[in-house]
Amino acid sequence: MRRRQILTMAGAAALTASLTACVGGGAGVEFHRGKSRPLSSTTRFDASRFAGRWEIRGEFVYPGEKPSYGAVNLTHSNGKITAMDVYGPSGLLERYPTKQPAPGRITVGTPPFDTQYWVLWVDADYRTAAIGTPSGSFGWIIDRSRSGGEDRIKAARDVLGFNGYNLSRLQIR
Repeated sequence: MRRRQILTMAGAAALTASLTACVGGGAGVEFHRGKSRPLSSTTRFDASRFAGRWEIRGEFVYPGEKPSYGAVNLTHSNGKITAMDVYGPSGLLERYPTKQPAPGRITVGTPPFDTQYWVLWVDADYRTAAIGTPSGSFGWIIDRSRSGGEDRIKAARDVLGFNGYNLSRLQIR
């Protein structure tokens, strides 16, 4: 169950988002974010500071599902995020090459099955971040530590809510 959830969040979301686009904007598909609110990525993104290991402290789940609370490691080169490793409770699940088409926007996969993960907010010290997809199929709160920083976790939660995410589905560790 946990492996499926992480893969759904990190990889299969690309397929869902692509298929939704093909069938006309998601009729009948309920994502975690209402698209009536515009979404924007942070403009103060620094790939070298963002790179490294992050613990998944919050993630969106559908009713009846449980969060996996894994981790993600981001690699950078030449000022851009170039790879994303996703970890579950038992270790490395998947490694994804990435592209960074704009600051704060990380693309996983290749068209037409690619997904952009947008860094919506990161605190000034790059300890906590809120990440989501424009489609609303995915959202994470990540932090450098597995515990602590409740004020930053709350700020990330608020950013997701401001961006139209259904906070009743957000599970925070």
